[in-house]
Amino acid sequence: MDNRIETEHLVMKVLKPTEAALVAAFYSRNFEDFAQYEPLIRKQSLSIYYQRQVLECENKYRAEGSRIRYYLFQKYDPFRAIGTVSFREINKDNKGTCIVGYKVDQGFRRRGFAREALSTLIPMVRYDYHVGKIEAEVLPWNQPSQNLLVGLGFHRTALLKSRVCIDGKYDDEYLYVLDKCDAVK
Repeated sequence: MDNRIETEHLVMKVLKPTEAALVAAFYSRNFEDFAQYEPLIRKQSLSIYYQRQVLECENKYRAEGSRIRYYLFQKYDPFRAIGTVSFREINKDNKGTCIVGYKVDQGFRRRGFAREALSTLIPMVRYDYHVGKIEAEVLPWNQPSQNLLVGLGFHRTALLKSRVCIDGKYDDEYLYVLDKCDAVK
């Protein structure tokens, strides 16, 4: 997959460690909001040093073919990350599976950016990484995310009990699946 992909409204890029300040700023703007959804978000994630290390790891994983993350930028503002889409646990054996994750800056939600990014990246991941089945895990109270996934053709397949620990409390998650026979809408 390319390091840079353009859509109608977005530029999606795999960032280099030297661009860690863009990621740190993204997390700083959204720290409190993302803490509702993410089990491991900590204040240290706001530092450029920490994000440089994360980007180094992400580039290593991308080279191995086990995960890939794109940062989202509006076309007219290439220095402000407004979201991210990642594909992890890419399994290229005969099963061809992965897990997708995404988040959008709280000031840029409900504008179609996540849909635009996912509807572009999912077919590319399927082709380039030979992935047939894509999974997404969503908190039961995150209705906008569930609506997005259903709108893209995902199907809810399971309730994963006490799956994730956020802020010291275990919460359930829904598992959504997009199979190879499902077209991204």
